[in-house]
Amino acid sequence: MCAARWRPARRPDPPHQAVKGRHQQVASTSEQEPATSRLLRWFLPETHRSAHDWSSAPMRERRPGADKATSGLTRRRVLKAGAALGALPLLPGCDGQHQPDPAERSPGAAGRKPNVLFVLSDAHRAQALGCYGNAHVRTPHFDRLARDGVRLKTAVSNTPICRPYRASMMSGRFSHHTGVLTNRTKDNPGMDASGAWIPGEQPTLGTQFKRGGYSCGYVGKWHLGNVRLDPGPMRLGFDDYWAAALRPAHTYYEWNYATSAEDSVQGSGRFRVDVETDLAIDFMTREHDKPFFLVVSWGPPHEPFEPPPEFDHYPNVPAPPNLRAAKSYTKAGALLSLGRYYGLVEAIDHAFGRLLKALDAAGLADDTIVVYTSDHGTMLGSHGAIGKEMPYSESTLVPFLVRWPGDVPPGTTLNMPFGAPDVLPSLCGLAGLSLPEGVDGQDFSARLRGLDEGPWQDAVYLTSHVPSFMERPGWRGLRSERWAFTRTQKRPLMLHDLRSDPFELRNLAGADPDRDAVFDEQLKLLMQAAGDGWSLG
Repeated sequence: MCAARWRPARRPDPPHQAVKGRHQQVASTSEQEPATSRLLRWFLPETHRSAHDWSSAPMRERRPGADKATSGLTRRRVLKAGAALGALPLLPGCDGQHQPDPAERSPGAAGRKPNVLFVLSDAHRAQALGCYGNAHVRTPHFDRLARDGVRLKTAVSNTPICRPYRASMMSGRFSHHTGVLTNRTKDNPGMDASGAWIPGEQPTLGTQFKRGGYSCGYVGKWHLGNVRLDPGPMRLGFDDYWAAALRPAHTYYEWNYATSAEDSVQGSGRFRVDVETDLAIDFMTREHDKPFFLVVSWGPPHEPFEPPPEFDHYPNVPAPPNLRAAKSYTKAGALLSLGRYYGLVEAIDHAFGRLLKALDAAGLADDTIVVYTSDHGTMLGSHGAIGKEMPYSESTLVPFLVRWPGDVPPGTTLNMPFGAPDVLPSLCGLAGLSLPEGVDGQDFSARLRGLDEGPWQDAVYLTSHVPSFMERPGWRGLRSERWAFTRTQKRPLMLHDLRSDPFELRNLAGADPDRDAVFDEQLKLLMQAAGDGWSLG
């Protein structure tokens, strides 16, 4: 134990970086326009934000230069497949740019390693934050993080259900590569009979930061198997560890945290998020002889919708345009749940404010990367559905906010789609750590830092596996800033223009067969690039 808290050497102020030109919308030419040219027009984002974007503070958008839109494909495994449609800009990581090594791109490589606070909630859909356009829920601390850093407009849960997302986030790999496909142990080839995820030799967030010289801690919901673990490989690199099993993680006024194979901490009578926040603050502000990497994993706003009384004040929330009654609930019942869901969102926002205040009070704010995100969203009656694992925005679109004073420009919006496999390589890139082999995700740290360099992707790949947790048919899809396209085994095609139809009320599939064919072919290319052998039928 050292005598003084770890603080990295002070970073010099970075030189001003002018963001280069943005994608321009491609104008329509004729009815005989080739499908590949039409794809450029359909996918490339316009230079303005749509009216439903958050605009309570000046936000600067970032997109890559227009010259990168038509650059050649670089992933060898999709070159042959891509030849059928030409060199399309959609495939992730195919902008043809040099990706610098960590010594070239990160201040961490010069010995100035930042602390990292990674906060993960459960079932927090992006639509339920002020900084993502919701005027009805109070989220001042999340909104502050967006003002102080970068907000990712299209952050996606690639497999929108708890276990698959967490394994993907931890490993940087798609769910069909982690072997964690659903929440049910028997359906997961990557888990043993006890339900423990076996990453094997694959690096994880914890092991990568530990190897990089970090003190690694984990607080809260685990949901990767048995929590009663002594330090070792199954703890995934986390030496300090207060892990809650699945069911206790959603018992919000009692708690039971395993700290080893034999020891645990139990109690009741307080909102468990407050207990976890206390543990997190203690970890962050104790004396460290090296930088810390801390994951805080909250159970809310996942059901049960039981917010603390001081936050249970949303009795008359307006109904989203896509709210529908179903056999298992009425529209009034769905609105009651939505109001209590907002209460849980405000409760975790309050706890998040405590974390930020603790960093400020300890003098650590300038030297700490702070990230907030969630494992998936929740339907809450939208499209007549509850739960998750659906291809709609309520289920797949999650918040992703990053603050790092002096390195991440404040008040910016990044329109590039971003998925769970991108978390590990991007956090490693920000911290200046070496990138592990075998990850599916990409290092987008340069983009997060406001630089117009490094890889860019115009869409992310989404999956749901069979048999699914909620007995729904499997599906595959892609998501860009503007478009959501899905192939299911039950309903063959869904296509939504998110710019004109943000609540996905109008399925455009079938209106333009040529367009459907281009999206369908692009999905197949993404499947090939991801190494997914699922049959589209």
